[in-house]
Amino acid sequence: MQNELGDCMDKFGANIGKYKRVLIEYIIALLIIELVILLVNFSTISVSTSTVVLTEISKVRAPNIANIDFLNNYKSETQDYDESSYYIKIDCKNQIVTVYTLDEEKQYTVPIKSMICSTGEATPQNGVYGISDKYEWGGLVGNVYGQYCTRITGQILFHSVPYTSQDKSSLEYWEYDKLGLPVSKGCVRLTVADAKWIYEHCKAGTSVEFFQGEEQSNIVYRKKQLKISEFSENLRGWDPTDPDPNNPWLKYNEINEGEV
Repeated sequence: MQNELGDCMDKFGANIGKYKRVLIEYIIALLIIELVILLVNFSTISVSTSTVVLTEISKVRAPNIANIDFLNNYKSETQDYDESSYYIKIDCKNQIVTVYTLDEEKQYTVPIKSMICSTGEATPQNGVYGISDKYEWGGLVGNVYGQYCTRITGQILFHSVPYTSQDKSSLEYWEYDKLGLPVSKGCVRLTVADAKWIYEHCKAGTSVEFFQGEEQSNIVYRKKQLKISEFSENLRGWDPTDPDPNNPWLKYNEINEGEV
């Protein structure tokens, strides 16, 4: 009896060992399946994440590429502007603006126009700048206005002698008489005719150079410049060079045979 019981226990132990091995193999198989599933899911997530990342990168980079194209086009336009027909030099010492055009060797050495001007304390005394914005009328320091304003740099403009309003008959005639003297706030004052010429003929990008000329008098220009304070109020409220058909100086000029 004891021998039979011992045989049964041996068989049971053998079966237990066999079941353990099967169980372990089953667990290992399950773990392998889980691992495969995890790897598949991770791969899918990685691909999806990569797609999202690439999409986001493309969203970020696209504007940069567009900006580069814009800058290239802008530089190209600027280079075209630099090929201006004119080069302007402002002699701050002698209060003379001279406009040059190209010679046969494509150098700006041919003077075609000289203008008496008035600069001021805030006017650059040297350096080269480029024309940009333009305004037919522009507000100036001191609650006054200028005709045919052309921006040189910052708040420095070419413009007419100031007006008290945007009315061509409101010229500050006492300031007109000072043309040729450094009396502006910093802008470059000109007659209306000269300011209009720059406004109409000198495109954006035209170079404007400030410099100190050799000591010489601009007395010749000053003598040619009409002093209008002594004239009637009807006349002196207008710039004599303004081509506006309503300018009373035109009729005065006809009556006096081109005196003005």
